[in-house]
Amino acid sequence: MMHLVLIDALNLIRRLYAVQERPYLPLPEQVTEGTRQQIINNTQSMLLQALQRLRLELTPSHALLVFDGRDSQWRQQRCPQYKANRKPMPAILAEALPALEHAAEQHGFRCFIDNSLEADDVIASIASKLSQHQQRVTIVSTDKGFLPLLSHGISVYDPFARQQLSPDYVKNKFGVAPEQLVRLWSLTGDSTNNIAGVSGVGPKTALELMALGDTLTDALSHPDCPKKLRDKIISHKDAIIKYMQVLTLQTSLDLGLNLQDLRLPEPEQEPS
Repeated sequence: MMHLVLIDALNLIRRLYAVQERPYLPLPEQVTEGTRQQIINNTQSMLLQALQRLRLELTPSHALLVFDGRDSQWRQQRCPQYKANRKPMPAILAEALPALEHAAEQHGFRCFIDNSLEADDVIASIASKLSQHQQRVTIVSTDKGFLPLLSHGISVYDPFARQQLSPDYVKNKFGVAPEQLVRLWSLTGDSTNNIAGVSGVGPKTALELMALGDTLTDALSHPDCPKKLRDKIISHKDAIIKYMQVLTLQTSLDLGLNLQDLRLPEPEQEPS
């Protein structure tokens, strides 16, 4: 059976790079050229080891590393504070990305980048399309933004915890089903993406409200919904809609990818 592994490339690479950069913080730009090259070489080595480990742990037949497009701004245009709290990519790593992509390709892992698209939307679109055809898909990332896709028969794998994240994991951690996460984060806020949420509405209040109906409209019209809370949510209606739009992954992008091109080569056999 086909099994496609979609790797959130920068999520993986930035974590691996941070391990190499940490000894030189807070002034990595002052390291020597030789040290810069050593950091890059070590990151590349760790990336290739991580990819090999994923082949062993997930046994994919197909794989794709998806990189963020540099010009994707539609979420920031709709919600200017979106990801405004994130540090820019370190210059050393930005310069090394082409070499890292090349190394991955040399080991049979196809890479994809479209400068107008976020990796999250690319991954969500590919995964959703294949899952509709009952194909097996695993997303490799520590980004919780992929968790809403679990309700569509898609797996999410944390490569650092080496853990498959399930709907039960989501329920235990957040108190809701995967398909309810975007609504929850739109109410409580999402610090990872710098989404403020509704002031004064924490997880407990949000969960109590969401328990009153399948949609916010249903919940607000429920007789048990407190008037003060109802008024607050209604006054923040436009912001909540905006938050839900930017936190919802696009799942219908037409990317023109050929699945056959993503097939992994057979692993080389060790000489006997």
